[in-house]
Amino acid sequence: MAEKIFALVGANGAIGSALVEQAIAQGGYTECVRFSHRPLALPSLPIKSIDLMLDYTVKTTIEKQWESAYQAWLQQSTNTSPMKSVAQLWIATGFLHNKPFQPERRHEQMSAEALHFSYQMNAVAPMLFLSQWLRHWPRRSPLKIGVLSARVGSISDNRLGGWHAYRASKAALNMLIKNLAIELQRSHPLVTLVGFQPGTTQSALSSPFTSRVLADQLQTPEFTATCLLEVMAERSPADSGLLFDFLGQPFEP
Repeated sequence: MAEKIFALVGANGAIGSALVEQAIAQGGYTECVRFSHRPLALPSLPIKSIDLMLDYTVKTTIEKQWESAYQAWLQQSTNTSPMKSVAQLWIATGFLHNKPFQPERRHEQMSAEALHFSYQMNAVAPMLFLSQWLRHWPRRSPLKIGVLSARVGSISDNRLGGWHAYRASKAALNMLIKNLAIELQRSHPLVTLVGFQPGTTQSALSSPFTSRVLADQLQTPEFTATCLLEVMAERSPADSGLLFDFLGQPFEP
Protein backbone atom coordinates (compact mmCIF):
# COMPACT_ATOMS: atom_id res chain seq x y z
CA MET A 1 0.00 0.00 0.00
CA ALA A 2 1.28 3.43 -0.92
CA GLU A 3 2.27 5.60 2.01
CA LYS A 4 -0.46 8.06 3.01
CA ILE A 5 0.11 10.54 5.83
CA PHE A 6 -2.32 12.53 7.96
CA ALA A 7 -0.78 15.67 9.48
CA LEU A 8 -2.24 17.88 12.19
CA VAL A 9 -1.25 20.92 14.25
CA GLY A 10 -2.81 21.07 17.72
CA ALA A 11 -2.84 17.38 18.52
CA ASN A 12 -3.33 17.92 22.27
CA GLY A 13 -6.68 19.64 21.78
CA ALA A 14 -10.06 17.92 21.98
CA ILE A 15 -10.93 18.35 18.31
CA GLY A 16 -7.36 17.83 17.13
CA SER A 17 -6.96 14.51 18.91
CA ALA A 18 -10.41 13.40 17.71
CA LEU A 19 -9.53 14.27 14.11
CA VAL A 20 -6.48 12.04 14.34
CA GLU A 21 -8.48 9.17 15.88
CA GLN A 22 -11.31 9.37 13.36
CA ALA A 23 -8.99 9.71 10.36
CA ILE A 24 -7.14 6.57 11.43
CA ALA A 25 -10.41 4.73 12.14
CA GLN A 26 -11.62 5.48 8.62
CA GLY A 27 -8.53 3.70 7.30
CA GLY A 28 -6.08 4.40 4.51
CA TYR A 29 -3.44 6.23 6.52
CA THR A 30 -0.11 4.56 7.20
CA GLU A 31 1.42 7.37 9.25
CA CYS A 32 0.40 10.40 11.30
CA VAL A 33 2.49 13.51 11.90
CA ARG A 34 1.35 15.44 14.97
CA PHE A 35 2.54 18.95 15.86
CA SER A 36 1.99 19.87 19.50
CA HIS A 37 3.26 22.10 22.28
CA ARG A 38 3.40 18.92 24.41
CA PRO A 39 4.40 16.12 22.03
CA LEU A 40 5.55 13.81 24.83
CA ALA A 41 2.03 13.88 26.30
CA LEU A 42 0.36 12.58 23.14
CA PRO A 43 -1.22 9.12 23.28
CA SER A 44 0.15 6.24 21.25
CA LEU A 45 -1.48 5.42 17.92
CA PRO A 46 -2.17 2.14 16.10
CA ILE A 47 -0.14 3.42 13.15
CA LYS A 48 3.30 4.99 12.97
CA SER A 49 3.36 8.48 14.46
CA ILE A 50 5.95 11.22 14.31
CA ASP A 51 5.34 13.79 17.03
CA LEU A 52 6.96 17.21 16.64
CA MET A 53 7.24 20.30 18.84
CA LEU A 54 5.34 23.45 17.89
CA ASP A 55 4.46 26.11 20.48
CA TYR A 56 2.77 29.34 19.42
CA THR A 57 3.63 31.04 22.73
CA VAL A 58 7.41 30.66 22.95
CA LYS A 59 9.83 33.36 21.86
CA THR A 60 11.37 31.14 19.20
CA THR A 61 9.83 32.14 15.89
CA ILE A 62 7.39 29.88 14.08
CA GLU A 63 9.83 29.80 11.16
CA LYS A 64 12.67 28.43 13.32
CA GLN A 65 10.35 25.97 15.04
CA TRP A 66 9.11 24.73 11.68
CA GLU A 67 12.62 24.17 10.38
CA SER A 68 13.60 22.25 13.51
CA ALA A 69 10.43 20.16 13.30
CA TYR A 70 10.94 19.47 9.61
CA GLN A 71 14.51 18.28 10.14
CA ALA A 72 13.34 16.03 12.97
CA TRP A 73 10.64 14.67 10.67
CA LEU A 74 13.20 13.82 8.00
CA GLN A 75 15.38 12.03 10.54
CA GLN A 76 12.50 9.89 11.81
CA SER A 77 11.00 9.08 8.41
CA THR A 78 12.03 6.23 6.11
CA ASN A 79 10.84 8.35 3.17
CA THR A 80 13.37 10.82 1.78
CA SER A 81 10.52 13.21 0.85
CA PRO A 82 7.82 12.44 3.43
CA MET A 83 5.76 15.59 2.79
CA LYS A 84 4.80 14.30 -0.65
CA SER A 85 2.77 11.54 1.03
CA VAL A 86 0.65 13.90 3.15
CA ALA A 87 -2.97 13.77 1.98
CA GLN A 88 -4.50 16.09 4.57
CA LEU A 89 -3.13 18.79 6.86
CA TRP A 90 -5.31 20.25 9.63
CA ILE A 91 -4.68 23.34 11.76
CA ALA A 92 -6.78 22.49 14.81
CA THR A 93 -5.58 25.22 17.13
CA GLY A 94 -7.51 28.08 18.63
CA PHE A 95 -7.47 30.45 21.59
CA LEU A 96 -10.49 31.92 23.39
CA HIS A 97 -9.51 32.29 27.02
CA ASN A 98 -6.97 31.54 29.73
CA LYS A 99 -6.41 32.81 33.26
CA PRO A 100 -5.09 36.28 32.26
CA PHE A 101 -7.45 36.83 29.31
CA GLN A 102 -11.21 36.27 29.25
CA PRO A 103 -13.68 37.07 26.44
CA GLU A 104 -14.70 40.72 26.70
CA ARG A 105 -18.34 41.62 27.26
CA ARG A 106 -17.74 45.39 27.07
CA HIS A 107 -15.24 47.61 25.28
CA GLU A 108 -13.82 48.71 28.64
CA GLN A 109 -12.50 45.17 29.09
CA MET A 110 -10.36 45.30 25.96
CA SER A 111 -6.58 45.40 26.34
CA ALA A 112 -3.67 45.57 23.96
CA GLU A 113 -2.21 42.43 25.56
CA ALA A 114 -5.34 40.36 24.96
CA LEU A 115 -5.73 41.58 21.40
CA HIS A 116 -2.09 40.88 20.56
CA PHE A 117 -2.21 37.43 22.14
CA SER A 118 -5.43 36.46 20.35
CA TYR A 119 -4.05 37.60 16.99
CA GLN A 120 -0.83 35.68 17.59
CA MET A 121 -2.62 32.46 18.53
CA ASN A 122 -5.56 32.54 16.12
CA ALA A 123 -4.19 34.23 13.01
CA VAL A 124 -0.48 35.00 12.94
CA ALA A 125 1.03 31.70 14.07
CA PRO A 126 -1.23 29.39 12.01
CA MET A 127 -0.58 31.35 8.82
CA LEU A 128 3.16 31.55 9.37
CA PHE A 129 3.17 27.79 9.87
CA LEU A 130 1.28 27.29 6.60
CA SER A 131 3.66 29.65 4.83
CA GLN A 132 6.63 27.56 5.94
CA TRP A 133 4.87 24.32 5.01
CA LEU A 134 4.04 25.52 1.51
CA ARG A 135 7.66 26.51 0.86
CA HIS A 136 8.43 22.80 0.96
CA TRP A 137 5.29 21.60 -0.81
CA PRO A 138 5.62 20.53 -4.49
CA ARG A 139 3.75 22.92 -6.76
CA ARG A 140 1.87 20.20 -8.62
CA SER A 141 0.95 17.91 -5.73
CA PRO A 142 -2.60 17.72 -4.34
CA LEU A 143 -3.20 18.49 -0.67
CA LYS A 144 -6.25 19.26 1.43
CA ILE A 145 -5.74 21.81 4.23
CA GLY A 146 -8.41 22.43 6.84
CA VAL A 147 -8.14 25.31 9.30
CA LEU A 148 -10.45 25.55 12.30
CA SER A 149 -12.01 29.00 12.32
CA ALA A 150 -15.28 30.19 13.90
CA ARG A 151 -18.58 31.59 12.72
CA VAL A 152 -18.25 34.35 15.34
CA GLY A 153 -15.37 35.61 13.21
CA SER A 154 -17.83 36.36 10.43
CA ILE A 155 -18.28 40.14 10.18
CA SER A 156 -21.48 39.78 8.15
CA ASP A 157 -23.00 37.35 10.68
CA ASN A 158 -22.11 39.35 13.83
CA ARG A 159 -25.34 40.18 15.65
CA LEU A 160 -24.33 39.99 19.31
CA GLY A 161 -21.01 41.83 19.51
CA GLY A 162 -18.64 41.22 22.39
CA TRP A 163 -15.70 38.81 22.50
CA HIS A 164 -13.71 41.51 20.69
CA ALA A 165 -10.28 39.87 20.59
CA TYR A 166 -11.58 36.44 19.61
CA ARG A 167 -13.96 37.72 16.93
CA ALA A 168 -11.38 40.07 15.44
CA SER A 169 -8.59 37.48 15.39
CA LYS A 170 -10.83 34.89 13.72
CA ALA A 171 -11.96 37.50 11.19
CA ALA A 172 -8.28 38.12 10.45
CA LEU A 173 -7.74 34.37 10.08
CA ASN A 174 -10.62 34.18 7.59
CA MET A 175 -9.09 36.98 5.52
CA LEU A 176 -5.69 35.28 5.56
CA ILE A 177 -7.26 32.00 4.43
CA LYS A 178 -8.88 33.82 1.51
CA ASN A 179 -5.68 35.68 0.63
CA LEU A 180 -3.57 32.54 0.70
CA ALA A 181 -6.14 30.60 -1.32
CA ILE A 182 -6.02 33.21 -4.10
CA GLU A 183 -2.24 32.95 -4.21
CA LEU A 184 -2.37 29.14 -4.20
CA GLN A 185 -4.55 29.16 -7.33
CA ARG A 186 -1.45 30.40 -9.14
CA SER A 187 1.37 28.69 -7.24
CA HIS A 188 -0.20 25.41 -6.05
CA PRO A 189 -3.39 24.84 -8.09
CA LEU A 190 -4.03 21.34 -6.67
CA VAL A 191 -4.10 22.49 -3.04
CA THR A 192 -7.47 22.89 -1.33
CA LEU A 193 -7.48 25.36 1.59
CA VAL A 194 -10.71 25.91 3.51
CA GLY A 195 -11.79 27.23 6.91
CA PHE A 196 -14.18 25.32 9.17
CA GLN A 197 -16.67 26.16 11.90
CA PRO A 198 -16.55 23.07 14.14
CA GLY A 199 -19.72 23.82 16.11
CA THR A 200 -20.11 23.85 19.87
CA THR A 201 -17.90 20.97 20.96
CA GLN A 202 -17.07 19.66 24.41
CA SER A 203 -13.58 20.97 25.10
CA ALA A 204 -11.51 23.06 27.47
CA LEU A 205 -12.03 26.01 25.14
CA SER A 206 -15.83 25.84 25.27
CA SER A 207 -16.48 24.46 28.77
CA PRO A 208 -16.96 27.82 30.57
CA PHE A 209 -19.61 28.86 28.04
CA THR A 210 -21.79 25.78 27.56
CA SER A 211 -24.00 25.93 30.68
CA ARG A 212 -26.89 27.34 28.61
CA VAL A 213 -26.30 25.08 25.62
CA LEU A 214 -28.92 22.35 25.26
CA ALA A 215 -27.55 18.85 25.66
CA ASP A 216 -28.51 17.87 22.11
CA GLN A 217 -26.64 20.91 20.74
CA LEU A 218 -23.36 20.15 22.50
CA GLN A 219 -21.24 17.91 20.32
CA THR A 220 -18.68 15.33 21.31
CA PRO A 221 -15.22 15.79 19.79
CA GLU A 222 -15.67 12.47 17.98
CA PHE A 223 -18.91 13.65 16.34
CA THR A 224 -17.34 16.96 15.34
CA ALA A 225 -14.25 15.28 13.89
CA THR A 226 -16.30 12.79 11.89
CA CYS A 227 -18.41 15.59 10.42
CA LEU A 228 -15.37 17.72 9.56
CA LEU A 229 -13.66 14.83 7.77
CA GLU A 230 -16.84 14.10 5.82
CA VAL A 231 -17.13 17.72 4.73
CA MET A 232 -13.45 17.83 3.80
CA ALA A 233 -13.87 14.71 1.64
CA GLU A 234 -16.25 16.69 -0.58
CA ARG A 235 -13.97 19.70 -0.98
CA SER A 236 -11.85 20.47 -4.04
CA PRO A 237 -9.51 23.28 -5.12
CA ALA A 238 -12.59 25.12 -6.41
CA ASP A 239 -13.62 25.56 -2.75
CA SER A 240 -10.34 27.14 -1.66
CA GLY A 241 -10.76 30.27 0.41
CA LEU A 242 -14.32 29.42 1.46
CA LEU A 243 -15.72 28.77 4.93
CA PHE A 244 -17.90 25.80 5.87
CA ASP A 245 -19.58 24.62 9.04
CA PHE A 246 -19.34 21.06 10.33
CA LEU A 247 -22.46 20.10 8.33
CA GLY A 248 -20.97 21.34 5.08
CA GLN A 249 -22.98 24.56 4.87
CA PRO A 250 -20.97 27.54 3.60
CA PHE A 251 -21.04 30.81 5.50
CA GLU A 252 -19.85 34.30 4.65
CA PRO A 253 -16.79 35.96 6.25
